[in-house]
Amino acid sequence: MTFNSLKSVKSKIFITYGVLLIITVLFSNAVFYYFAKEYIYKNTVNALKSISRDVIWDDIKGKNLKDNFSFSIHKYEFSIRNVFIQAQYNGKIVLKSKNLIGLELPIQKLSKKNSISHLKIHKISKYNIIMYSTKIPWDENYTVQIATTTKTENYHLGKIINMFLFGDPIFILFVLLIIYKMLQDVLRPMNIMVKTAKEITITDLNKRIPYYDNGDEFAELAKTLNNMFSKLQSSYKQIKQFSQDASHQLKTPLTSIRLQAGVTLKKDRDINEYKNVLKSIKNEITYLQNMINDLFLLAQMDNDTIKDNFENIRLDIVLMNVIGEFIVIANKKGVTLDIKDIDNTVILGDSTQISVLCSNLIDNAIKYTEKGKRVSIELKNYMMTIEDEGVGIEEKNINAVFDRFFRADSNDSKIVKGYGLGLSMVKIIANIHKADINIQSEIKVGTKITVKFPKPI
Repeated sequence: MTFNSLKSVKSKIFITYGVLLIITVLFSNAVFYYFAKEYIYKNTVNALKSISRDVIWDDIKGKNLKDNFSFSIHKYEFSIRNVFIQAQYNGKIVLKSKNLIGLELPIQKLSKKNSISHLKIHKISKYNIIMYSTKIPWDENYTVQIATTTKTENYHLGKIINMFLFGDPIFILFVLLIIYKMLQDVLRPMNIMVKTAKEITITDLNKRIPYYDNGDEFAELAKTLNNMFSKLQSSYKQIKQFSQDASHQLKTPLTSIRLQAGVTLKKDRDINEYKNVLKSIKNEITYLQNMINDLFLLAQMDNDTIKDNFENIRLDIVLMNVIGEFIVIANKKGVTLDIKDIDNTVILGDSTQISVLCSNLIDNAIKYTEKGKRVSIELKNYMMTIEDEGVGIEEKNINAVFDRFFRADSNDSKIVKGYGLGLSMVKIIANIHKADINIQSEIKVGTKITVKFPKPI
């Protein structure tokens, strides 16, 4: 099994930190062992130098050892054990410690005042030997040699190695347990996310990932995922609503087209009857086409997508362009468009969507206003007002006019051809732009709709 084949992130992190921990411990051991060895070695060498000074002053100074042989006898213990002492005069051994009876250290010819040698003399010891050789200041014919074995050094270094062998596994195991517990705590939010995400289905998008907003990466990830789920839920609702709306609204015109065609085809008819039926079918198809376009427009109205296109726009210019498109329609119906004050107004928004909002409001006002009446349009202090002298809206229906496919039951409303999507689009666009809509209406008097836009920051 390779590292990349591991499926669990926790396992990968645990193994990575475990390997790094072991490498760190081994490196630390090596560094510690090196400095410990150096420290012990330097102490040993310093001890040999100190003993050489004692030998020079106690055993050699003031004594005639040139032609005599003597054993080194000291009344105190040295700072190190297994000390071997030997002195030469012109290459002749004149002094030895008692532990060198029958043995001797190699005679050194010093080219300088002193030196350190590392030897292996099986007759003296199975351990390596460190020997310090030095000349006497007042008579360089004397050479003093002080040696010791590495037994003590090996003993202390062996204890350090044993400490590593027994202590390191316990330390590593203890730290690994801590790392494992920390990983469990750190990755718990991720496990919760995975569990919650698995429970979220296309038919149940209401669940959200719980998280503690402490500003860490998991909190940001949870926020991002929850935002994504909200968008998915909104998109799913839009698709579902579109499917339901399309299914519901397409039935009547399609049925009408099928019935007209069926009745017409039952017997031969003159050309005028065929023309009338085809005109009726054409009107129904145009109605269907316009309704489907508006349904698609509604389905595509995503809050974030529209806000991505927000910029500073001249509301007065957008409004005047829309008014220009409806002047011919109003004149054809005999309705007067009364353009009042139109202030220079800059808002933050999407010009295309604002144009749709203005078009639907003006179109509705003209549709429900009789010939000879007027529609007034005003833009002042970030408030757009469209007031007509039309049929009006019953008080019970004012809050419902923004619902999809709402059509009033009054005879006046039924005369106007429509499918009740215009004001629902107006409401959605206004909400996206954080604009407030207010409707005042009275039957047979008219309707006044105001849209209050926020000032750009």
